[in-house]
Amino acid sequence: MANKLDGRRARGMRTRAAIIDSLLELVGEGDLSPTAQRIADRAGVSVRSVYQHFNDVEGLFTEAADRARKNAEELREPIDPGLPLDERVDRFVAVRSAILEELRAFIRAARLVEPSSDELRKYRVKLEKDARDELGRVFGRELSKADGATRRQLIGALDLLSTWSAWEHLRDNNTSVRAGRQIMRNGIAALLHGIPAVV
Repeated sequence: MANKLDGRRARGMRTRAAIIDSLLELVGEGDLSPTAQRIADRAGVSVRSVYQHFNDVEGLFTEAADRARKNAEELREPIDPGLPLDERVDRFVAVRSAILEELRAFIRAARLVEPSSDELRKYRVKLEKDARDELGRVFGRELSKADGATRRQLIGALDLLSTWSAWEHLRDNNTSVRAGRQIMRNGIAALLHGIPAVV
């Protein structure tokens, strides 16, 4: 009996994972509001199965958000705060732009659901806080030289340059990944070196 229950649980977990994978694949292909039928077809399950595993769209997107975040986190590399500034900027921009590109389609889709989802709003707020905190860790040496008000303004400007919204604006206006990285890099370096940005 225990083996039967374990087998059923394992199958359920595989089905659940397949549904989440299917949502992420469809979103990645540009279908930002996939129907339950399209998700089920991609996962190779019935629509009924989708609703057995997820009560609503919010629940499905919340779990998919966690998966998308974990996938993006695999691209993250620790940056030694003792490295020279320009090397830290280069590494930060390489990692941040890769993560933003990885999350780009999913965040676009999640924002369509977010107005009716407290969980997705919490997900976005946490993502944004983690991104700001990373700026403090990587560039703390430079930021510590500024007084309180200037430091807050610097963090705000650095954050603005490296947000999903800024990246989406660039990419949506036909800026290549390479050019987008250079724009982000020039702006961040200019702020931290205290010179006017040339982008």
